[in-house]
Amino acid sequence: MINKNKIDIRFKIKKAIIICISTLLLISLITCLFFFISGHSKRKAAQNAIKIALNKTPITKIDEVYHLSRDITSDSVSGRDKHNHRYYFVYIPSKKKAYYYSAKEGMNKAKISSLFEYLHPNQNTYKINFGWYKDLPVWEISYKKNNGNYGYAIYSFKTGKEIFFVDNI
Repeated sequence: MINKNKIDIRFKIKKAIIICISTLLLISLITCLFFFISGHSKRKAAQNAIKIALNKTPITKIDEVYHLSRDITSDSVSGRDKHNHRYYFVYIPSKKKAYYYSAKEGMNKAKISSLFEYLHPNQNTYKINFGWYKDLPVWEISYKKNNGNYGYAIYSFKTGKEIFFVDNI
């Protein structure tokens, strides 16, 4: 005959396991929902910049989408027209203003990256963004140093001049 205490212990163990699994699933669901909601506004802003660029400029193909948030938030795209010429488009949601540049008017991503590597050797480039800073179209380079700290540099799109540099954050 099976002891009633053994049955009670098995039932309690099964109940505890079910509660633990349910709790973990609930925490996972809440975490996923939090990250989805927190990224929604950024995704929506990027989609808005893409829509405006495709509807209001000769850009027909989007190559990259950028988001820059320094003194002002901007959403930008790089793309090509039907003749395969490259253009950059910056949208500033807070001002509802947009700016459109031919790649020939300034520095491209590869040139800015090379310039950064020349001026700041031995830095590991983390990300390069196109956007708006101090009423200018700019490239921002975020990097990680060998000591684990981060930094960033902002360059004028039109001249390639380094406008701002922060190291060891």
